[in-house]
Amino acid sequence: MQTDNTQANSNPPAPQQPTLNTQRFRLTRFDRIVALVMLLIVAAIGLTMLLGDRVGVTLVRVGPLGTARSTSSITLQFSESMNRASVEPRLKLVQIPLQKINEVISDTDILATVAGISSWNGSIFNFRPTTALLPGGSYAVMFTAGASSESGRQVLSDYQYSFTVRSARLAYLAPATSTPFNLWISDPADPSSARQITTSPSGIYDYDISPDGSQIAFSEKNSNTGTMDIKLLDLESGVVEQLTNCADAECKTPVWRPDGQIIAYERIDLNSNLSQQVGASPTRIWLLDLSSKPATTRPMFSDSQILGYGLRWSADGSRVSMYDYGSQSILIYDFRTDTTELIPSRYGTPGELSPDGTKVIYPEIQLTESQAISYLQMANLTTKELARVSNPDDPVDEDTAIWSPDGSFLIVGRRYLDERATRGRQLYKVSPVDGSSEPLLVDARYQNGFFSLDPTGTQLVIQRFPDPVAMNDPNNMGIPEIWVLSLLDKSLTKVTDNAIFPRWVP
Repeated sequence: MQTDNTQANSNPPAPQQPTLNTQRFRLTRFDRIVALVMLLIVAAIGLTMLLGDRVGVTLVRVGPLGTARSTSSITLQFSESMNRASVEPRLKLVQIPLQKINEVISDTDILATVAGISSWNGSIFNFRPTTALLPGGSYAVMFTAGASSESGRQVLSDYQYSFTVRSARLAYLAPATSTPFNLWISDPADPSSARQITTSPSGIYDYDISPDGSQIAFSEKNSNTGTMDIKLLDLESGVVEQLTNCADAECKTPVWRPDGQIIAYERIDLNSNLSQQVGASPTRIWLLDLSSKPATTRPMFSDSQILGYGLRWSADGSRVSMYDYGSQSILIYDFRTDTTELIPSRYGTPGELSPDGTKVIYPEIQLTESQAISYLQMANLTTKELARVSNPDDPVDEDTAIWSPDGSFLIVGRRYLDERATRGRQLYKVSPVDGSSEPLLVDARYQNGFFSLDPTGTQLVIQRFPDPVAMNDPNNMGIPEIWVLSLLDKSLTKVTDNAIFPRWVP
């Protein structure tokens, strides 16, 4: 029998409520770590904002540390751009006793305060002492709190650090009697320390030491092309960098500006792509700007008709002297006023600028019936006056003079023409004020040539030639030697044989 289910199903089922097909959200271990890191970052940002000026401006780098050179500059790099006027008065460089190294310095510990010249490069503050630091001396840098940044934040803590100064070394070219010439370096107190620092197959033509003693700029000839380029040797790392690319030119005779940011050099264009009748161009002065990376180069003068050689810088970098072909004069260029002065001279040398750049001393020629005699003149660039340092009527022949670092005296190469005559020039200390002199090194067995003072003005390095005639030694070949003369006790020390062109490495 069929059962009637109509009644049982008379009420239709209730409609179902719509639902989302979801799963419960669960944090994984990785998610929890990420969230924790984000919370820490937010907390750090909040803490930084809360502390604000409690941290203040900081010093991120200072130098020198540990050991410095006698010409080292003091460097402070700040964490942000600074109000420069607020920084400079707060720095003090002082000489201290050796036993106070790495200790907190008080005013009673200060032996002397060192003056200097301030400069900036972005957030980096440089303080360059106006006098050389004493080799073996100890110094402290003291920087007091209170300097402010351009945003108004301040340096909140005092800073102090100290260093000692190492003795100067010597660089020179060797061997003098054969090629190629290469650079060597030596401690004059320990000649056995000499070591070769370049291995040029074609040879080093000339060179100059950076003011801080950390680098050597040198010119090297390319034996394949006949060109020359300026290169840079880092004395700490030994790395060599080529600074110029003189594809059809000789770029040589680098001379550092005292702040170490510019190198002047001589350029001779070979004009190989022109007719043979043109030949090489006269010498012009170019500049290498080391403040840009890579270094950039340009002619020193926009006027291409200024031709010359032998550039010299004043110690403050404000002036240069050079010998100008066209005018047969010593050309003085003042960077501050963009002006030139000409000092007529027949001798053909650029002279030597005084450390303050206000005077230039140079040799001049007096012709007699029997000979040409050179004597020294000095031009005052402030008063425009000329004065004779030596009298051309005296029985002396002088052609070389250098200034002491403080400008108080001259070292002069002199040859007497009376009964005191020697075959070669001897060395005298001469007053630039009244011309009075005293002998420094008089030895008829030697002729004295290339010489220079160390940064302290107390040691003189000399290239000396033994004189076979004066020595009565026909087997002597007159091979040049390098010697050092102490101006303090007049002691004389041979550094090496068979070498030329010595220069001090601070």
